[in-house]
Amino acid sequence: MKNSLIISLLMLTSISMGWSQVGIGTTDPQEALHIAGSNGTIRVDGLNSANNSKNLGGSSMYNVMVDSDGELKLGNLSGEISSAPEFEAAVAVQSGTNSELNSSELYQKQFTLTQRALVVITYYVSMDFRNYDGTANVDDGRAKIAHNYFYLGNGTTPDTSKTYGMTSAVYSNSNCDTATGFVYNSRSTTITLEPGTYSVHLNGAVYGGGITPDAAFRVLFGDIDRLDISAIYF
Repeated sequence: MKNSLIISLLMLTSISMGWSQVGIGTTDPQEALHIAGSNGTIRVDGLNSANNSKNLGGSSMYNVMVDSDGELKLGNLSGEISSAPEFEAAVAVQSGTNSELNSSELYQKQFTLTQRALVVITYYVSMDFRNYDGTANVDDGRAKIAHNYFYLGNGTTPDTSKTYGMTSAVYSNSNCDTATGFVYNSRSTTITLEPGTYSVHLNGAVYGGGITPDAAFRVLFGDIDRLDISAIYF
């Protein structure tokens, strides 16, 4: 009985050692699983189009990702997360009473990433420059500046330590009260982000040339606007 037990243990040890490296198409495997030959590949039925909704079939190729446990899974498809007008109503931002710099949050948009991605955030927003109380067109000949930029947040609260997508427009008009139409700001920014919930907080800021009360003005942001958020998963 004792001899039989020893033989069994030796056989199990031998089998275990033989299974430590498996070769397909080779008698000298170099890794735990070694598939030899120029056409060697692996097929996992759980990742095919019949069994996995992330595999859309056809001739397209799909990224296989590995999670923290080492399990292979199909990655999420890259593409559009959100694309829509975001202003519920246009937002007026007045300069300081002596045309000093003033700013305000215009809107925020939440989005969620399920895996690490390059996120492309693109906005455009219309601006209507008027005098301080909004009753007349600008005709003082002084330069009026309107900035747009955004902060990233945790879904509700912006992180104001870093700004993204800053862009500006300068407007002036003199001896005339007939100029009409919108000026536009637009910018696209690409950011690498980890999985999680985020928010875009678009801000508008105004600043006047000539620090006097008669140079004060306001800008109406967002009669026409759009925010596009796309993810490139990797």
